[in-house]
Amino acid sequence: MLQTNWISAFLATSLISLLHRASADFEYLVSQPVSMSLPIGYDTSLLCEMNIVPDKFEWKFYPTDEPYNRAANIILSNASYRLIHEFRPNKKKSELLVPVKDELVAGDYQCLAYYGAFVVASVPWRITLARLGQSHPQKSVSVTVQAGNTVSWRCDVPESNPLAYVDYTKDDKYISPPDVGNRVKSMILPHVNVSESGVYKCSTTNTFEKRNLDSTLKLEVTHHAHEKAPFFISQPVSEHTATKGSTLFLECSAVGKPIPKVVWYKKSQSQLPAHRTEVIAGGLLIKNISSRDDGVYVCNHTNSHGSIFHEIMVKYREEPSLDCSINATDINQGENRDLECEVRGTPEPEISWFLNGFSVLNDSRIEAIGNKIYFRPIEKRHAGNLQIFARNIVQTVYSSIRIRVIPLPTSIDEIPTPLHNRPRHKPKKSRVTKRPSRQRAPKMIPPSKPVVSRVKDDTVVVRWNISNNNGLSILFFKVQYKEIPFANQTYTSNKGWNTANTDIAPNINAYEISDLKPDHFYKFRVAVVYSNNDSIMSQMSKKFHLRSIDFDKKNPLPVCLITHVETISHSSIKVYWNCPPFNVTIDGFYIHYLIATRAGDDYVVVTVEGSDVRSYVINYLHPETSYDVKLQSFNQKLASELSPMMKGRTGVSPVNPPTTTTPTPIITKGANIYVIIAGGVVGFALVVTGVILLFVCRKWQRNKLPDTQDKSNSIPNHIQADASDYMVESKTLSKANGCTLPGNKITITSNPLADTEKHAI
Repeated sequence: MLQTNWISAFLATSLISLLHRASADFEYLVSQPVSMSLPIGYDTSLLCEMNIVPDKFEWKFYPTDEPYNRAANIILSNASYRLIHEFRPNKKKSELLVPVKDELVAGDYQCLAYYGAFVVASVPWRITLARLGQSHPQKSVSVTVQAGNTVSWRCDVPESNPLAYVDYTKDDKYISPPDVGNRVKSMILPHVNVSESGVYKCSTTNTFEKRNLDSTLKLEVTHHAHEKAPFFISQPVSEHTATKGSTLFLECSAVGKPIPKVVWYKKSQSQLPAHRTEVIAGGLLIKNISSRDDGVYVCNHTNSHGSIFHEIMVKYREEPSLDCSINATDINQGENRDLECEVRGTPEPEISWFLNGFSVLNDSRIEAIGNKIYFRPIEKRHAGNLQIFARNIVQTVYSSIRIRVIPLPTSIDEIPTPLHNRPRHKPKKSRVTKRPSRQRAPKMIPPSKPVVSRVKDDTVVVRWNISNNNGLSILFFKVQYKEIPFANQTYTSNKGWNTANTDIAPNINAYEISDLKPDHFYKFRVAVVYSNNDSIMSQMSKKFHLRSIDFDKKNPLPVCLITHVETISHSSIKVYWNCPPFNVTIDGFYIHYLIATRAGDDYVVVTVEGSDVRSYVINYLHPETSYDVKLQSFNQKLASELSPMMKGRTGVSPVNPPTTTTPTPIITKGANIYVIIAGGVVGFALVVTGVILLFVCRKWQRNKLPDTQDKSNSIPNHIQADASDYMVESKTLSKANGCTLPGNKITITSNPLADTEKHAI
């Protein structure tokens, strides 16, 4: 009797655990929908990939009347759409080929993945048509300035999709813009000297089309200019928009004799944001933009002959965020239920509610008002996946709530017979069968112990490699770090691992981590996620002391200059550089590169080992795309100043007509998730679980194992993510595909040294 009660209790515990797992695991999109602007004649492929194989895929196409406007407002809940049935499915993936033949292909493309009646709708891909508009007439300028002034000149950029940028040249020599974290539309020459006299020209490009602009600046720099009050060579821009966390440069520079002094202030506040602003040659730099930075800024240039001022409006933008507080709910059939999600974003997001892939506006039992939804009452057909989409000019995100409808007791639906009430059959005598041989799973190779180099007082670069990986392919890397207390400090458990948000591509083996604390100790480690959705961790780095360096002293490392960038193929460029003579030890070089039209994004960093190397090929790039490239030398102690920026461009794709393919996305959610989605599947799983548990219990009884057996020896060694560890953050997918139901975590299989990790300081 005691044994029967123990088995019943154990079975009940397992059932609760199984039901909890069923409510915690969800289907979600792992590919990354993007917006793209393509000229007519190009083709593109949209790749929709789920973490679990669906029953089928389907696509919804929302056309737009503004084919050249990448910011066109398409409200998903009431926009007209056309269904495109499953196209080129491959288990977890569906690929939709879109030939860009005319304006009719422009709009949003949304992927639907069906799991029975449960449907997951993606954040849409947006396709618009590329176009470079007509240039605005602009007069050429001739000016004489006193040496030492900062000259700012701007050519007006025509309307363009994608955004166009301007290149400035003197005698066909490219002039690098200031390195201030975003693309500057003006040419800024700080503290000019006589040698910079000459004729300056400009041209514009939007990646697909380049055009010379009919505007020139004839500049004469002299030591004996006439005295003059401050004046603008080009009128500064009067309005800027900036997104949360970005860096913004407000251009405003006047010339005169004596050289004007500039004062910046913010209207209604007078003082500028502390610790985040810096007055530099040509303008004001604002770092880590927040909502408090919205407003009007004034630059005032003054000398002994007068003054001139200019007002600049800064408009703050923030991507939407959603908090629904719950990710699943059980509701009785016939019951009224209200659900609400907290929505934030600037400008205020448009809200759309979807139930199983389609808008709820046509359901007479549902009323959706903004961020609230009302079921009056709920019916069995309302069971499934409820999604709320929030969209503004910055981004589109979503969150999900799984709804389970409990039928009324009088329902005529067949209720599955509970496991313990089912008739038992006498088991047949078992036959001895040969156990099938198991194939050995491919070995997962951990990354090497990371090597850490200082870049700035609060920034390091972490480097690693993987050798002898002949098995599984790599999906992405993640970098983790934690602060190590000083020798006289007591270690506290809340100083856990922090995880960088970025998923690092398989071909990259270096990553820059910023916003650290100077003069503190840190340890670092690297996780690699393989194609089997499992992961393995590197050993921890040596304890690294991030030292502050007195920059009143010159940085001893050489600043090497990029001489030119050569086009190798449609996906590769080769960077060449020269270094001045140096008498310090350097370990190699960091090459920073970024698509030229994506100013404000993080640069990708590749590591070139060896002090004698003077060229390097960068692969895995987009065809016919311009890149900004910079260079640093480094050793274990620090890195040099960045070199001036150089441009490079990849060649034409060998496919004719050219084909732009959405790159295989990096998975940004948890792995090893198996979902029970239907009552029948749950029932079947319970039967299998019961049989297995009974078999285990009988074997336990025969072997007479003690209840107090130490089970820790049989539990695999894992690192369980916590709030500061390797957790799947909603922010990560908000940038890609909205946010998935909270609660999902990645469990990282650690290396053999993980058991001693907590003792390693």
